[in-house]
Amino acid sequence: MKLTLGDFKVESSKSRSGKHVSISTLLVYKKKEGLLPYTKCLVSEAPTSPLYRRGSAKLVKIEVDHGDLVVYVHLVKNFKGAVKGYLNVYSSKGELLYRAKYCDGVVRFSKGNPVYAWLVRVVLDATKTPVKATYLGDEK
Repeated sequence: MKLTLGDFKVESSKSRSGKHVSISTLLVYKKKEGLLPYTKCLVSEAPTSPLYRRGSAKLVKIEVDHGDLVVYVHLVKNFKGAVKGYLNVYSSKGELLYRAKYCDGVVRFSKGNPVYAWLVRVVLDATKTPVKATYLGDEK
């Protein structure tokens, strides 16, 4: 059964001075295929205004199967070089299952069920995001 999830903002933008950067992307986890970029499941995309002046942004709708998981990553770098953001895990119905906060290489549990912390680890490895420490709630 195919389900449509929508209005995720996928962007890559920079401020006019180049000191601030905003990046967000969407990844889909399928049980048989593993982690896929959102372009494999794309239904529609509409242009929208980015957070900063230079760059592009679009609102994306994707089509997923029952049981798939969607990970939305949003990171912002400020003028001091600090990177902050969130990694959200959604079900195929669009419900927020898990949220982790990323702050300067430290990933922390924010809310949701810690059972989905493994997917955050997989996404961080796949995107080669630098991680100093993780406190995702599944440690014993």
